[in-house]
Amino acid sequence: VFWQNANGGRIMIKYVAGIDAGTTGLKTIIFDLQGRAIGKDYEEYPCITPRVGWVEQDVYCLWNALCHTVKGAIANAGVDPKEIGSVGISSQRGTFFAIDENWEPLHNSIVWSDGRAVEEVQWIKENIGVEKYHKISGAPVSGAWSYAKYKWVRDHQPELYEKAWKFVNAQEWLLHKLGSEELFTDPASLALNGMMDVATLDWSKELLDAIDFDINKLPPVKEPARQVGTVSKEASDLTGFAEGMAICVGGGDQQCAAIGCGVTKEGTAEITIGTASVMVAAVDGVKEDPAHEVIFSGHAVPGHMDMEGLAYATGVALRWWRDIYGSPEVTVAKAADVDPYDIICMEAAKSPAGSRGYIFFPFFSSQVTPYYHDNARGGSLGISLAHNRADMARGVLEGGGYELRMIVEAMERVLGKPFDVIRLSGGGSKSPLWRQILADIFGRPVQCLEMADCGVLGAAILGASGAGIFESLQDAVDTMVHPTEMITPNMENYKMYTDMYEIFRDAFLAWRDKDIYNRLNTVCEKYWN
Repeated sequence: VFWQNANGGRIMIKYVAGIDAGTTGLKTIIFDLQGRAIGKDYEEYPCITPRVGWVEQDVYCLWNALCHTVKGAIANAGVDPKEIGSVGISSQRGTFFAIDENWEPLHNSIVWSDGRAVEEVQWIKENIGVEKYHKISGAPVSGAWSYAKYKWVRDHQPELYEKAWKFVNAQEWLLHKLGSEELFTDPASLALNGMMDVATLDWSKELLDAIDFDINKLPPVKEPARQVGTVSKEASDLTGFAEGMAICVGGGDQQCAAIGCGVTKEGTAEITIGTASVMVAAVDGVKEDPAHEVIFSGHAVPGHMDMEGLAYATGVALRWWRDIYGSPEVTVAKAADVDPYDIICMEAAKSPAGSRGYIFFPFFSSQVTPYYHDNARGGSLGISLAHNRADMARGVLEGGGYELRMIVEAMERVLGKPFDVIRLSGGGSKSPLWRQILADIFGRPVQCLEMADCGVLGAAILGASGAGIFESLQDAVDTMVHPTEMITPNMENYKMYTDMYEIFRDAFLAWRDKDIYNRLNTVCEKYWN
């Protein structure tokens, strides 16, 4: 396959690039056409928390990290940038910000995990109704989705609303910075917006009219996996990508991860363990979900659907443990030149399965699927003087697993049958201990993949398909995705974990039903704003 560069020359394509603009950092990977990583780079950036429950981000942190990591990945790969044929982007879903007509951001982005829209959720329930909202959007009513936050902006920041030309997600803005002049979004990026009509995979005018939000302030919804421009001279100078290289629509991070895991047919599912954990399953269409337990949205395969569930703090809870308690592990890791999480998992492995009765609740910024309690918060149960650092470290891993089991069970109830295969991706899937814990908690095999960074791989696949490097998207998936070993559960551990899981679930529900989380939120608002 060849592409014509800015000087008119024909160059053979040997590589493609994928970018994942995540919540806590941005990663760029250069792949060969068989899906093997040739070079990569990563840069962290912060979130901003101006008030308890609010989460914002300076979007220029993402652009600067993109420029730095593209240069780093190309250098680490040792390849000629002219031999890279395309780039696709995976980005946060449910994160949005307003821009002016010059595409300049007018404020910090409001991040997907932001929890400011509590009153707006109640308004949605009272004025639209949970049944009607679910029927239109395919999602339960929740402050986790952008819809409630768009109403918050409309009500609390009218000057920003009037000044805004468009409200966009990160992907389209980053593609514009690379050289795209097209105004668009896509169904695979709108899963957490909560205002897409799942019947049409387009904006719901009915929902937008209900909050008096002008649909013309949003970009038109178009298909993913297509080319939207080429790298500009300015972007080439800043990133190291060759001028004229194809830039393509990728999708939301989890839709990209589904592509990178080969989850394109009903019965297949994947769990990405990153800052958050998300389970995505391919489905042939919207299923009956009378309890409103799961979310339906657009797949990155154009015109197709997926079903998903979310746990907002699986990975970030481990990062919190590292930052607050893990200084010894960080010191050892630095001296040994290894990842601190590897040392934390070595410490956690010293504790027996079940952490000797210690249960960790990872609800740092709400419980999402399947109960959607915006004010749920983290905690511990069962800790005693007998527990040690290893128990607490393992407890964080297991707590994440218990919440994921709630999602697996909910999604299988809606699907009406067990999944044929569940694959693991994301940074957490690199840990042999965590993989085994998940298999044991689920009581079923889970499958690993050669490339754990499936979101980046999926973005690269969507970019390569959009640029015409492969005959079809499925051809690209079949060529570049490589499943590997199956992790077999220890069924004795599964029995014990089932007992622990039921305590975990029942304790959460008891605190929810006694209104403990809402009362705690009221106290936090009263005394600490």
